[in-house]
Amino acid sequence: MRTIYVYLTKQTVATMVMTVAVFAFVLLLGNIMKEILTLLVNGQASLWLVLKAFLLLVPFVLVFALPMGMLTATLLLFGRLSADQELTAMRAGGISLISLSTPVLIISMLMSALCAWINMEIAPYCRSTYKQLIREVKVGELTDLLQPNVPMTDIPGQFIHIKGKRKVGDTVYLKGIRYIKYDGESYEYEIFAPGGTIQANEETSQLFMTMTNYTILRPKPSSSENISVNSNELDSTGYLLFKGEQFAPDPFTIERDSELFRKPKLHHMSFKQLQEELVERTKLTEYIKALPSFKIENLRAELEENFKRPFDPITPVKVQMHRQLAFSYACFAFTLIGIPLGIRAHRRETSIGIAIALMLVAVYYGFVVLANALESHSEWAPHLVMWLPNFLFQAIGSVLMWRANKGM
Repeated sequence: MRTIYVYLTKQTVATMVMTVAVFAFVLLLGNIMKEILTLLVNGQASLWLVLKAFLLLVPFVLVFALPMGMLTATLLLFGRLSADQELTAMRAGGISLISLSTPVLIISMLMSALCAWINMEIAPYCRSTYKQLIREVKVGELTDLLQPNVPMTDIPGQFIHIKGKRKVGDTVYLKGIRYIKYDGESYEYEIFAPGGTIQANEETSQLFMTMTNYTILRPKPSSSENISVNSNELDSTGYLLFKGEQFAPDPFTIERDSELFRKPKLHHMSFKQLQEELVERTKLTEYIKALPSFKIENLRAELEENFKRPFDPITPVKVQMHRQLAFSYACFAFTLIGIPLGIRAHRRETSIGIAIALMLVAVYYGFVVLANALESHSEWAPHLVMWLPNFLFQAIGSVLMWRANKGM
C-alpha cells in the first residue's frame, strides 16, 4: 500500500507542477500584455520594471493557477489509471477508491492551506504593490478616485458616495450623489442630487464637483454660502430642507503622494486589511443611519426615488473576505469532483483532461463573477454565493466518488 501511495503522490505532484506552470504562464502573459507591454512599447517602462512587475504578478496568478492545476492533474492521473486498467487491478487487490484517493486528497488539502496563505496575505500585497508600480509610471486621473458605490471618506470632514459615472471629454458626469459635510461629530449639512459633474485640475491637484437639482438638509441656514434656493421648508424635526438648481462645494485638494492614492482597492486588500475596513465601514454605516435624513418622511421618499437601493458599504467588503476564504477551498473541491470524472472519462489523452478541467473552471468562476456582480444587492447575500461552487462541487464529487467506489 505504501508503494502505491508513493507512486500516486509522485504522479500527482509532477503533473500538478507541470499544469500549474502552464496555467500560470498563460495568465501572466495575459496580464503583462494588457498593461506592461503597452508601457514598454511607449518607452514608459524599463526592462527592470517589467521583470519586477512579472515577479509581483506571480502570487496573484497562482491564486487561479493552483486550483486549475490541481484539477487538471487529478483528471489526467485518474483518467490514465482508468484507461490503463490499473484501477481494475488495484480493485482486484482489495483496494477501494476511497483508500486509493487518500494521498491525492491530502495533497489537495495542503494546496488549499497554501492557497489560503497566498489568497489572504501574499497575493493582495503583491497585487497592490504591482498596481502602485504601474501608477508611478502611468499617472492616473484624479477623477478615478471617485468610483460608483464606493464611499469616499478619506477627505477630512467630507463624505461622498455616487451611484454611477461616465466620462465625456474632460468632464465626468455623476449619477446619484450623496454628499455629507461634517466637523468631527458636528453635522453641518447633507446634500442629495440625482446628477452632477466633476472635473480635475491636475496642476493644482484639485477636484471640482457640481451637483444639479439638489436637495440640502441642514440644522440651520448659513448666510455665508451662496445657494440659489427655489423652495424650503422647516421639517417637524427642526431641520431645514432646501432645494436648488446647482451647488458646488469647496474644491477638494488631493496630493498625488497622499494616502488616498496609496490605499489599495477592496479586491487588492489582505484579509486583515479587509477586517479593518469592515470595522470602519460598520461605524460609517451606523453614523449615516443616525443622520436626520433617515427621520424625515418626505426626504426619505425622495431618496427612494433617486437612489434605488439603500447605501450599503459593508456588503462589498464581505464579498471580498468570503472570496478569499472560498477560493482557498477550491483545490479540495476540484480534486473531489476531478477523481470520479477522470475515471468516467476513461481516457489517457491530455487534451480531454484539459477540456474537462476548463469547463469545470468556467462553471466555478461563473459563480464568482455572479457574486461580484451582485455585491451592490445585499438582499441576495452575494458573499454567500461565493461558497456555492465549493458546496456544489463537493456534494457532486462525493456522490460520484461513492458511486465509482461501488462500481469498481
